[in-house]
Amino acid sequence: MTSFRSRSFVNIALILFCSHLAIPAGTGAPQKRRQSSVVETWRRQPPKAEAERPFKLPPVRKARLDNGLTLVLVEDHRSPIVTMMIGIPLFIEPSEDIASLTNQIAIAEATAELISEGAGSRSSEQVAREVETLGGKLTTTANDDYAEVSVSVIAENAERMLGLVGDVLLRPTFPEEEVALYKRNRIQNVVVQRQDPSFLAGEQFDRAVYGKHPYAISAPTPSSIEQLDRNKLAGFHRSHFGVEKSVAVVVGDFEPDKFERKLRDVFSQWKEPPKVSIGSRAPAELSKESRRQIFLIDRPGSEQADFRIGTLAVRRSDPAYFPLLVANSILGAGTGSRLFLNIRERKGYAYDVYSSVGGLRFGGSFYGGAETRTEVTSRAINEMLAEFDRLRNVKVGQQELQNAKNYLNGLFSLSLSAQGGIAERMVQEYMLDLPQGYLEAYRSKVESVSAEQVQEVARKYLLTDRPVIVVVGDASKLANDLKTIGQVHVLDLEGRPVKRS
Repeated sequence: MTSFRSRSFVNIALILFCSHLAIPAGTGAPQKRRQSSVVETWRRQPPKAEAERPFKLPPVRKARLDNGLTLVLVEDHRSPIVTMMIGIPLFIEPSEDIASLTNQIAIAEATAELISEGAGSRSSEQVAREVETLGGKLTTTANDDYAEVSVSVIAENAERMLGLVGDVLLRPTFPEEEVALYKRNRIQNVVVQRQDPSFLAGEQFDRAVYGKHPYAISAPTPSSIEQLDRNKLAGFHRSHFGVEKSVAVVVGDFEPDKFERKLRDVFSQWKEPPKVSIGSRAPAELSKESRRQIFLIDRPGSEQADFRIGTLAVRRSDPAYFPLLVANSILGAGTGSRLFLNIRERKGYAYDVYSSVGGLRFGGSFYGGAETRTEVTSRAINEMLAEFDRLRNVKVGQQELQNAKNYLNGLFSLSLSAQGGIAERMVQEYMLDLPQGYLEAYRSKVESVSAEQVQEVARKYLLTDRPVIVVVGDASKLANDLKTIGQVHVLDLEGRPVKRS
């Protein structure tokens, strides 16, 4: 430990040394002021952006197996990791019976989740232990358009992991105890979801926009989950997890020839189920009915309200998707957007305010949303409709347009900074019917959007005279004010009409 005395000698020595470096009297203060002025001038000048560099993928190798599976291999040796994603299109039949449609969604979701909970000769615990031993991660999920198996593993164990993935995808066993555990957990999860006003708003919005299409179902019901059993899941897997139109994307540190041979060995055993007929499973035309009506979900005692305003929009592969994406960025993406600056910052009406574009394989939606205090909900809705009108009626300026493009292209670049982002985007090319070269063309597509195109899609999809409006909150406090905006339909938490005296 240094003594007080020795520290004092050190301090004195430092003072004597620094005295030799002192600036002559009369010159210190002005020089300091000049330096400060230079610094402040520098602070006022934003850094200049470098010239845009084109996005280019590492070497890509594609192959198609005799059974119809597409292989996409992206060789990247920057880190000793291999990431693989397999996309399997899920075609759910539209149905006039909403309960039947919900049951189908429940089965599809559970099947995708449970294929990794017991496969081949391995139990659920053995699958998890082997994944951990190999230094990897394995997840299986389903979304609106496809099921996905996602794997990440250290490169030296990639081939061994591939053997496990083959069992998970082709030979799941659906153990009864795992199905029972899934059902208990999923029902509890649904109960928790239904306590969230944002979930309720999204659920009713999807129902109103998509009608009888499978996209209308945000989540299964407890009763549809309770009806699940091992036989139903195994049957759905046999009839829907087909190899035709599926894709396996591999990104990372591997030797292409060797790894492709292993992929062929594993997946050549994947056969197309005889019951699958993609043409017959194409969905019917989506509902286009969208009137200025308000669906008010009564949540008694709620101190705030959540709302969404929007309509049916475009599928992801539609050329209008990019102009709508830029319009959305201007309107409600981020803290510099119009909705945020007006409704939250200037008016103080909302805790959170945003807009969103959802582009899926067969359709899509656009909406703006916010969480507000109950007493200002109708004013917040009117302000949002006014911002819709402003984007429809007044051409956006070049600086605001370019800021929106920079924001989107920055997010895009960040999303591709890891192997998983590249693999996910490449799977989407196949699962959402996107043109080849979509990733390479993404930023140029964004940059090519004009102010006229933004205004055109705003006039078509940012409706103010007949949008779907969903509000979740205390109906006794909201209904009268909302009647000044449109016709109000009061619903209970399950979306059923409420008879009001």
